[in-house]
Amino acid sequence: MTLSVRFTVRMTEDEKALLEEKASKLNVNSSEFVRCATFNYDPPSPQIQVASVDWKIYHLLGQVKFELNKIGTNVNQLAHDANLSVIMGSPMQSQLEELNEFSGCLNQLIGLMSEMRSQITDSTGVKPK
Repeated sequence: MTLSVRFTVRMTEDEKALLEEKASKLNVNSSEFVRCATFNYDPPSPQIQVASVDWKIYHLLGQVKFELNKIGTNVNQLAHDANLSVIMGSPMQSQLEELNEFSGCLNQLIGLMSEMRSQITDSTGVKPK
């Protein structure tokens, strides 16, 4: 469709701002929005842009998460042994508290990495390579 006729409409600044806001929500310019509203056209389908993802970094995050899980398992084993030592009368309470705090931090990091990887796949709509 060739647009060859110009038609001018006067409006307030507030109306213009509202028009531009509604048009931008549909990802069209103001003229296209007015034509769609006036002539009861369906607005064009918005083009979805998929973010570029560096899959090497994505997989590296997975490897780091795996290694953190292994470290967390070792810390949990140390905490278990420290608990047994405390039960048997060894004064390791401060080290035990540090191990438990460290274990909590590791679990939080693992959760954050999982969330980051999920957000990458959700935002792109693309499955990892």
